[in-house]
Amino acid sequence: MNSAVSIKRRACVACTAAKAKCTPQAANLCQRCARLGKACTYLDLPQTKRKRKAAPTRVELLEMKVDQLMSQLGKSTQQNMTTPTDTLRPTAHDSASDRELESDMMNTDALAFAVQDPSHGLAPPTTSAMEGQPTIVDRGLLSEAEAERLITSFQLDFVPKFPFVVLGHDETAENLRNTQPFLFLCIVSATIGSASPLREAIADEIMKHVTLRIMARSERNLELLRGLLVHAAWYTYPGERNHPRLLLLIQISVSILQDLGLHKKINPTPEEQRVLLGTYWLSSQENLGRLTSMRRDSQIDRCMRGLSSTKQLSDRWIAPFIHLQSFLATVEDVHSSVQPSGGVVQVQIMNNSLQQQFNNVKSSLEKDLTGIPSSTGNAIRTEIKYVELHLEDLCLREELWVMEPNSATRISMLMNMIQRAKELIQTTRDLRISEIGQMTITTTARLCAAVGYIPMLVLTLLTLITGTIDATTEALAQAVVDVADYPKLITELADTLDVRFQGMSAAEMETDVVGSLCLKMRQLARSYPYQVRNLIGNALSRDARQATSMIEIPANDVALAPQVWPSIYGDLDDIFPMDDIQWDSLLSSFLGVTSTS
Repeated sequence: MNSAVSIKRRACVACTAAKAKCTPQAANLCQRCARLGKACTYLDLPQTKRKRKAAPTRVELLEMKVDQLMSQLGKSTQQNMTTPTDTLRPTAHDSASDRELESDMMNTDALAFAVQDPSHGLAPPTTSAMEGQPTIVDRGLLSEAEAERLITSFQLDFVPKFPFVVLGHDETAENLRNTQPFLFLCIVSATIGSASPLREAIADEIMKHVTLRIMARSERNLELLRGLLVHAAWYTYPGERNHPRLLLLIQISVSILQDLGLHKKINPTPEEQRVLLGTYWLSSQENLGRLTSMRRDSQIDRCMRGLSSTKQLSDRWIAPFIHLQSFLATVEDVHSSVQPSGGVVQVQIMNNSLQQQFNNVKSSLEKDLTGIPSSTGNAIRTEIKYVELHLEDLCLREELWVMEPNSATRISMLMNMIQRAKELIQTTRDLRISEIGQMTITTTARLCAAVGYIPMLVLTLLTLITGTIDATTEALAQAVVDVADYPKLITELADTLDVRFQGMSAAEMETDVVGSLCLKMRQLARSYPYQVRNLIGNALSRDARQATSMIEIPANDVALAPQVWPSIYGDLDDIFPMDDIQWDSLLSSFLGVTSTS
C-alpha cells in the first residue's frame, strides 16, 4: 500500500495567488512577503511516493483561495513586523504584482467587514439632521406660555382619545422641544386648532423633518415614530383628494416600526409597546383608504398583556380600541368571503354568527369601560356604533340578493343600518364643544361612512318599496324618509363641527379635512330631497305609462299625471338639483375614504 508524504510547496500562498516570483529569505519567509510586511504561509501538500497528485479541481482551488484569505486575515491582525526602509521600495518587475496583492488585501478587508456586518451599506444615522435648528418657539412663532398650554392640553384632553403616545407627568414644553423636536411639533399641530394662523407653518415644519430626516437620511428612532402617530391620529391639514399624505405618513410609521424591530422584539419597553399597538390601530383602519394594514398576532397580544399591569392609567384604555379594531378586521374577512351563490341563507348565517361574536366582545368590554374618562368612553362608543353599522352592510351588495331583492331579511338589515348610522352621528353631534377639536382622524372617518350610508340606504329601500305606487307603498316610503330624517340630521352635525372653523372662509375650510366634510354635508342636505322626489317621480311616471298601455286616455291627461310626491317634501325652495353622476361622485367621497376633499 502506498503511503502519502507531505512536502512544502515551493512558493508561498501570497506569491502563488499574485503569480509572483517567490524567493526564500528564511524559514517560512520569502523576500517578497518580508518586503511587503505580509504574512508568509507555505502549504503542506500531500504527495504519493509512486504517483503524482492530479491537478487540483476548481472547487479545490477556490477552497485554497478561501484558506489563503482567512490565513492572511488572521495573521495580519496579530503580526506587526518592522521592515527596513530600503526594502519598501518595489523593484520594477514586482510593481504590478504588488499592486495586485495590495488590491487583493483591500478586498480581504472589505470581506472581513462584511462578515462582521452582513447588512448592505452604511447604518442609518443616529443623530438628527436638524439638531440644533431653532424651533418655532425660538423663532417667535409660538410663545413659551402657549407651548406649555398646548402640551398640558395634549396630556389631559387628547391622550384619552388616542392613548398610544403619552408624556411623562413632569414633561415640559421646553424639555420636549429641545430633546424631541419632531414629537413637540406634531403635538402642537394636533392641539393648536384648525383656525390657527400657524397651522400651515407648523405643517411645513413637520414635512421638513419627514423629508430630510426620514426620507433623505433614513433616520429611524422612537421619537420619529411617536411623532408620526400623533400627527396621523389628528391629521386635518392639508385636506387632499384621496389623502395621499396621510396614507404615506401611516405607511412610513409601519416601515419605521419594522426597521426598529418592534414587531418582534422580545422585551419591549412600555413606550415601545404603545407605539406598536398605535401603529397597528391606525394602519388597520379599512376606511382610511389604500393602507397595507398590520395583522393582529402574538406580539400584539403580548403588548396588551404587558400594558395591563403598568402604573400609567391611560394604558387601561388601550385594550378596548384594539379589541374592537381586531373584530372589525374579522368582519371584513368574513364579508369578503361571502359568495353570491350562497344567497339569502348564507347572509343570514354569517350575520347571525358575527352578531353573536360581537355581543361577546361587547360583554368583555364592559369591565374595560368602567372608570374611564367620558371623552374616552365617547370615542369607544363611536367605535362600537361603527362596528354595529358595518355588521349589516352585506345588505347593500346587490349580487347577494338577485333571487330575493325584496327579502324581509334585507329590508330589516337596511333599516338597521339607517338606525346605526343615525346613532353614530348623534354620538358626535352630542359631544361637548371642547371635544369637537379633539376628534381623531378615525372618528372623522366613521362619521364620513355614516353620512354617506344613510342616503344610499334610503334610496335603496325606496327603490325596493316603490315597485308599484299605492297607498301602502306610499306609507312605507314616507316612514323610511321620516326615520332617516336626513337633511335635518346632517345639517345639525355640520353646525356642530363648524365651531372648529369660526372666522374661516369656505376656501380655507376646503383645505381642512373636517372643514371640507362640513361643506359637502351641506351639499348633501340640499340635494338629497331632490334625489328622493326624483326617484318617486320616476316611479309615478312609470305607473302612469303602464296605465296608458292598458287604458286609452288622452295624451293631455297623461301629461297631468303627478311627477313628484308632495307628501315627502312639501317645500322645494332649498332643493338642489344634481344629476346621477354628480350625486354618485358626492356620495363616493364619503364612503371608503377618510373625508370629502
